[in-house]
Amino acid sequence: MKQKNLFKKTIYFISFISTFIYILYRILFTLPINMNFFSLFLGIIVLFTELWESFNFFIYYFNILKSTKKNSHLPPLNTSPEYPDIDIFIATLNEHDSLLKNTINCCKNINYPDKNKLHIYVCDDGNRNNVKELCKNFNVNYITRLTNKDAKAGNYNNALKQTHSPYIAFFDADMCPTNDFLELALPYFLSNSNKKIGFVQFPQSFKNPDIFQYRFNLENKIPFEQEYFYNTLQIEKNQTNSVVFCGTNALVSRSALNEINGFATGTISEDIATGMLIENAGYTGIALNNITAYGNSVTDFTGFAKQRSRWARGCVQMSKKYKIFTCKGLSLKQKLEYFSCVSYWYFGIRRLVYLIAPLLFSLCGITVINCNIKTFICLWLPCYLLKRFAIDILEQNQRSSTWNTIYETILTPILAPAVTQEFLGFHNTKFDVTPKGTTANRMSKLNFKVLVFHLIFFILNFVGFIISALKIFNNGISLYILPLIWTLSNAFYLLIAIIFDLRFKKHDYKNFVPNKTKKYPKFSVFHIFFDFLTHPNNKF
Repeated sequence: MKQKNLFKKTIYFISFISTFIYILYRILFTLPINMNFFSLFLGIIVLFTELWESFNFFIYYFNILKSTKKNSHLPPLNTSPEYPDIDIFIATLNEHDSLLKNTINCCKNINYPDKNKLHIYVCDDGNRNNVKELCKNFNVNYITRLTNKDAKAGNYNNALKQTHSPYIAFFDADMCPTNDFLELALPYFLSNSNKKIGFVQFPQSFKNPDIFQYRFNLENKIPFEQEYFYNTLQIEKNQTNSVVFCGTNALVSRSALNEINGFATGTISEDIATGMLIENAGYTGIALNNITAYGNSVTDFTGFAKQRSRWARGCVQMSKKYKIFTCKGLSLKQKLEYFSCVSYWYFGIRRLVYLIAPLLFSLCGITVINCNIKTFICLWLPCYLLKRFAIDILEQNQRSSTWNTIYETILTPILAPAVTQEFLGFHNTKFDVTPKGTTANRMSKLNFKVLVFHLIFFILNFVGFIISALKIFNNGISLYILPLIWTLSNAFYLLIAIIFDLRFKKHDYKNFVPNKTKKYPKFSVFHIFFDFLTHPNNKF
């Protein structure tokens, strides 16, 4: 085992060095300095995009080299602890009664030595009589308010003013906790540890396939899209006390919330901002990978797009308002972690640059990388292969370079404009609840717009590939081999994105088992094409 870990860390270290050398080479020797200003300007944009991506990988490498990827040991409890009162907040705005019934019922069934000390509150930001009546029937508390100021953060802050227990468990309206939720979370707060525990965060898991499993018909064949984040990246963040608070499936100390004056406002990603402020105040956030709640994954495309846009725009808002690098309570490692977390959501812009860059040369004759092709390949290829090997093989296919690019390509037309608008100051502070359990049987307008985007770029990259191939025959391989490979790669991922866009028809999924698959099978991408060709009824 030690030899295996040593080999793994050695590969990561070599990959780190290889990436660093490649980036240094790109900065010093590949900018089109002697060409026109337009080429230089576009070349700097492409280089900056690569630097940006490399920064996120450096943070990733750092975490991997430091991480054990194991849950914190369940701490020993104080002798004969006096179990505290605990409030359970269920946030709702316009969710259906049936959804709330399941969540309330599961909350009432949470194991606790003294059930009289469990206080369940439905925090209804919709001020609905039917929900109030539902709470009465279930004998749980109902809290509402007359306005929706500050959205979910305001809803929770309103509830905090009317409750008093030292710990609060938070659940979204569709997240049904398991019986052992408090048995796994509370010991960290009641232990003999000298740490001030701010919150314990569990993963989000779902009773139905996510939209990628659903549309590609890969239920039980690929992991949840967010599986790697919760089971690996979050656990690694324990090392630097930069665990992301996700706003649901978490137990939080009231004293920590009081110290930061409640939930963070001014951002539609109030959860991550709140977690950062708690850790900035000197508290510890703990991530565990035990599944302690199951929700409903969004399979409606419009709802999915709004959800991801909200997450992305919220992170941009958070970085602007709370200025990560000026938070005095955060260490440099924590600041870099949170900056990496926020910068991740700019991947739509980064992917858009990668879709356009090879077209500039193959279609327009504009040089953005001015290099000796042999030198470039000798430095880029080892960097690329080592990175893929490190991510895919050493992570035992729990993370996949190929699938990462598929997800990013699909989301690019959704997130690139949303993040750009937010960055430029066109704020969107409206909080839209993501619809759950709904799937249209026809293509939505937004889905069609995304399909058009993917089709246009597929055609452009395919044409760029053909032109590059033809010019190789006439002008030799050195000038056009890079755009040839690049446009072919882009066309491949765009074709998969087009298949995703076209698989909008509602269909039944049978024998789905949550969290059954932890790894990406090697040939799962080819299953997409096979399934698309052999199931014509699911195409349109």
